[in-house]
Amino acid sequence: MVEIFYLSSLREHAGKSFLSIGFIQKLKKERKKFVYFKPIGIPKSAFTNKADPDVGFILNTIYQTDFPYDYISPVSIPDSYYVDLINADKKEEFMQKIKNTYDKITKEVDYVIIEGNPSLRKFIRVGLDDVSIAKTLGINELIYVSTESSDHCIDNIFFTKNYFEFRNIGIKGILFNKIDYEYVARIKELTEDHINRYDIPVLGIIEKSIELFSPRVNEIVAQIGGELINEQASSGLNNLVETFLIGAMNAQSALKYLRQIKRAAFITGGDRTDLAMAALAQDVSVLILTGFIQPDIGVITAANAKGIPIILSPSDTYTTMRNLERLKPGIQEDEIEKVLELMEKDMNWDLLL
Repeated sequence: MVEIFYLSSLREHAGKSFLSIGFIQKLKKERKKFVYFKPIGIPKSAFTNKADPDVGFILNTIYQTDFPYDYISPVSIPDSYYVDLINADKKEEFMQKIKNTYDKITKEVDYVIIEGNPSLRKFIRVGLDDVSIAKTLGINELIYVSTESSDHCIDNIFFTKNYFEFRNIGIKGILFNKIDYEYVARIKELTEDHINRYDIPVLGIIEKSIELFSPRVNEIVAQIGGELINEQASSGLNNLVETFLIGAMNAQSALKYLRQIKRAAFITGGDRTDLAMAALAQDVSVLILTGFIQPDIGVITAANAKGIPIILSPSDTYTTMRNLERLKPGIQEDEIEKVLELMEKDMNWDLLL
């Protein structure tokens, strides 16, 4: 009997690609026959090629297969204006394509890893949501991925449980992902007191890894459409960014905050030389100057001396931050083994394999 790991979540950015990478590595390590499948890929925009960047990364790094990309991710729907792109006929065409390719790639395997839509709500209006896809494929249970480091996770778990039951789908288990270190113990309490009594298996509690879930500077550059102006510090494009800080105060006040954080992306106007110099004297990963205003030469010299990249953003500070809020950090190739280490430590594999 084929074991199916269909990863779904109520919220977006739950780390389903991260989990898929971990599942793939674990099944490879255990020498299992498996396939990875993402029914609906989401390209970066409607004007790029149809490739989903997460699927592309997985195929180019850890998952070598004879199946073409269109079999691994048969449908491509851009995030922008997708409601206008799909009518009833298109929905039937897409669903049939998903089913046909799924049936072809799962013939001779023991395990199937399915990376679901960004959220359970995604594409529900057009009937291409995770539950509809699962039922079309004959899948009766989904893995629910929870990322809240608060007691709100319980409400969301039972909302999802009731919604699944309403649609005649079961929960294979709950996978807590990206949980703050200080909340892991509380999750265990909630499991004991509120989840176990309903016979819902908890498959794992994966602690949030700052290293794995923080963006690199090069990802920030791509997200905001920025430009590196000091090539001498280009090696810093690989720096991790743990937090963002907007400089809209005097330099003395900024120092108070800068001294409390590390690996920051400091965002300010190119004409704020005082703030830029204050930031460069602290632990920052990148200096982002908004409004496309070139900084003083002294700022560039100081940044080069410390190997800190300076990025010019074409947008104002508010727009730059809004763009960064939509940033979805990806796993880097040099982090793949760390994903497996984290999941092997925090997953209950006896419930899965």
